[in-house]
Amino acid sequence: MKQSGSHWLKYMLGLTLAKIHSLPPPAHIQDDAIIGHPKTPPRYGDIPQIVHSHTIPHYLNRSRRLARLIHFPKYLILVRDMRDVLVSHFEKWRDEYGVDFSIYLRGDVRGRYDNDIWLQIRFLNAWGAVAERHPERTQVLKYEALCGDTKGELARVCAFFGIAGATPSILAEVVGQASKAEMAMRPNPEVRLSVVRVAERSTRFSPEDRRFIAETCRRNLRHSFGYSYG
Repeated sequence: MKQSGSHWLKYMLGLTLAKIHSLPPPAHIQDDAIIGHPKTPPRYGDIPQIVHSHTIPHYLNRSRRLARLIHFPKYLILVRDMRDVLVSHFEKWRDEYGVDFSIYLRGDVRGRYDNDIWLQIRFLNAWGAVAERHPERTQVLKYEALCGDTKGELARVCAFFGIAGATPSILAEVVGQASKAEMAMRPNPEVRLSVVRVAERSTRFSPEDRRFIAETCRRNLRHSFGYSYG
């Protein structure tokens, strides 16, 4: 999911692979040198090939029959409470959108917003179907769990991807180097990032907003990944 710490996780995995394989470490949180995008040729061919994307899976990926005929990779599905995702995205783009939060929350079918409740529901439903049908090649990671036990969850991710050499000492170093204070000293000079505290969610949602998201999720969300929006 967008606004779910994917760049943070990507940065930590990049640092881990750099330490194991003696590579130059990522320069900043959005450095694509070690972990790039699905359509970007890899820079290093002798390391585990991990890519990062916010996209919704193709419908063929959800087919049990095709899974027996086509080789699909492993998928780590990073999710976060949708309410925090929406607040974080709104705070980042509020000046560009030029509307208040309640208007933004209800979304726009014309695609006015780069991310809204309808895109979030499509994302969760699509990836939820993949995880349900192909548990052997998917793993779900919650942003909240990553924040609560960063080293432990990072170790679980490394084990899932088969990253040999991710020792406890290396992971401890990586977590220390990926702290907010450390990352703030190595920003991407081309991008201005906006950080939003989770606590701001409670002040953003009016009673009407809470009823809207509860009813919208009740009607449309098939895969909640354990989050309750009622």
